[in-house]
Amino acid sequence: MTDRQKEMIDYYLPNDPDPTLEDGEYFFLQYTAGNPRVIRVLALDIFPCRDGIEYGIYQRQGGQMKRIDAGWGDPMRGVRMGDLYDNKQDCRDQTHGAMHEWEALRKLQREEAKAWN
Repeated sequence: MTDRQKEMIDYYLPNDPDPTLEDGEYFFLQYTAGNPRVIRVLALDIFPCRDGIEYGIYQRQGGQMKRIDAGWGDPMRGVRMGDLYDNKQDCRDQTHGAMHEWEALRKLQREEAKAWN
């Protein structure tokens, strides 16, 4: 791992991932009429957009999946990967909103930890 990659991990991924998340499951900061709240979502849809890829997100509610409106008011729009997090604290703090490649950094972090063990 380079020094730059380590700096990016320290800055964008300050907290450890939540081990209870399933594959394709993330935390998302949902803005409502009250205070914003962190919810668990599944990224199930993929929307190729002009500026990159967006993901349609869903929340489990009573055995069903409810589509979460990302604020666009358009069912063919979603959220960018930078809006999804692998732990609640980073999500609350919005540590990597502009870093859409954060999963690659997390993978590098895991590989480095394995190499030291």
